[in-house]
Amino acid sequence: MKNFLLSMFLMGTLIFSQNTASAAEQAETTTKAQQKSSTEKIEIIPSQASYTLAIIPTLDMSGMEEKERTVAKHAIQNALEQKYPKKTTKVRILSDKTVVDAVHRHPFENYDAPVLAELVAIGEDLKADRVIYLSLEPTKSEEDGFRIIVGTQTFASEVSMKMKCVDVKNKAYLFNQLVVKEGSSSAVSFWKFGGASKSRSVKKAVTSCMKEFLINIE
Repeated sequence: MKNFLLSMFLMGTLIFSQNTASAAEQAETTTKAQQKSSTEKIEIIPSQASYTLAIIPTLDMSGMEEKERTVAKHAIQNALEQKYPKKTTKVRILSDKTVVDAVHRHPFENYDAPVLAELVAIGEDLKADRVIYLSLEPTKSEEDGFRIIVGTQTFASEVSMKMKCVDVKNKAYLFNQLVVKEGSSSAVSFWKFGGASKSRSVKKAVTSCMKEFLINIE
């Protein structure tokens, strides 16, 4: 009887391990396919142009926790640094303080939705050639998977960003869209060790939004 119970336990463990491995492989394949289609084909090319740029500090209305908000902020900054490398760029980027002071002099009627004329006014005040406005809209995050002892876990985050770039001289938008991207993070975890990360899924989604934006402006 003891040998029978032991055999049943070992068989159950083997089936569970096979199912776990299969689920993990499927999650990994799906994640890789999503990343390839959404981010790998897009690269940020450093700007070769020469102009003065005012970047309005990003408005964060995402509702994310502090950790994810920090990750999102860094992802935005990293993308901008790829577009405008400090050592080689010919673009003159005005300081945050200088831009914020101008916003105080020309406050928006609705900071979540500044209109073209308001952004042009900021640029004219600062004698900037272009103005960039970014906002993080409410973010959706979901967790999926199973974990008893060993299992798979996936976080998916949908990030929406209002993204605007204004040509001040011509009083025209170079880019004006609500960009929505999804990022995911999948992993196999053991008890409470390892596992997927909501922060990584947010980082991927924000990075995809920034790529969509920056590849469409010089």
